[in-house]
Amino acid sequence: MSETNGDKESKPLIYVDQAKISDLRGNMQSDFRTKKAKPQDSAEPELQEEAEHKEEKIEQVKREFGVYDAMMEIEKEITGLRKITEEYVPEKAPVEKMEHPEQIEQENEKPVKRKRKKVEKKESSRDIISRLSNHQGFPKPLCEAVINGEKLRFHVLGMRGESVKIKRGNHIRFVGLPDIIDAKIIEESK
Repeated sequence: MSETNGDKESKPLIYVDQAKISDLRGNMQSDFRTKKAKPQDSAEPELQEEAEHKEEKIEQVKREFGVYDAMMEIEKEITGLRKITEEYVPEKAPVEKMEHPEQIEQENEKPVKRKRKKVEKKESSRDIISRLSNHQGFPKPLCEAVINGEKLRFHVLGMRGESVKIKRGNHIRFVGLPDIIDAKIIEESK
């Protein structure tokens, strides 16, 4: 690599230093290499140490936020309440229960439930109109209601917000939902 320029030798600016590797390759079909498994015993102490460390942190946080103090106060209040309530709770004598076995049997029996009569709910005009507006199929059911003081028969075609689209005869018009009073379904479509 060295060249001579007259009297001086020139040296290269960059040297590439490589290790000389001999070409020793084994038979790859006969050599198998696997990773050695770590013994399980070494993993368990690490997990135990982590668990203990977490528990220590939890205990420290509990102490910092006063969880144990609050628990002690609650226990004191509970014991105080028990002392107070024990004074007022009358003692039950087992003799009284033996004297009145008929009363115990009556208490154990369930009261007979009465069947309620089905009361027909009167649907509001709003419910009837909204149900008719969602009605699928043709012909639409005929409805009767008081609109602006007049008793009219009509078909409900649709509803958008507070506006109801009705068809009366060959005329279609829009009516405000609050203006419809006492809506009834006269003829159901079959």
